[in-house]
Amino acid sequence: MGDLTLFRAVLTVMAVLLLAYWCSRLLAKQWVKTSGLRHLKIIEQVPVGQNQKILLLNIGESNYLIGVSQAGIQLLTEVEGDFDTEESLSAQNLSGQNPFGEVLEQLLAKHREKKGGDK
Repeated sequence: MGDLTLFRAVLTVMAVLLLAYWCSRLLAKQWVKTSGLRHLKIIEQVPVGQNQKILLLNIGESNYLIGVSQAGIQLLTEVEGDFDTEESLSAQNLSGQNPFGEVLEQLLAKHREKKGGDK
């Protein structure tokens, strides 16, 4: 009889943990949608290391490439181009196109050319 109550206790704890996980995921999605940001939008982000990422931000009519790390936040460059601001972090790009990746590759190629020209 003691084994049955122990089994029930374990199942109850597991159910509570799963419910808490599910609720936190749901609340996180809602928070991203209703964060109140009207003029600043994170279009896309790419993790580049532990606690390091590159963000593509839309602020008003301008797009900026921002580097974020434990050392701080740094403006990398202003990016020209038209990005779909409706498609934020919460939405997945189902068409397979990656404009952020293309822009990042172009910027890296320009940087490599500048470095090669300096030598």
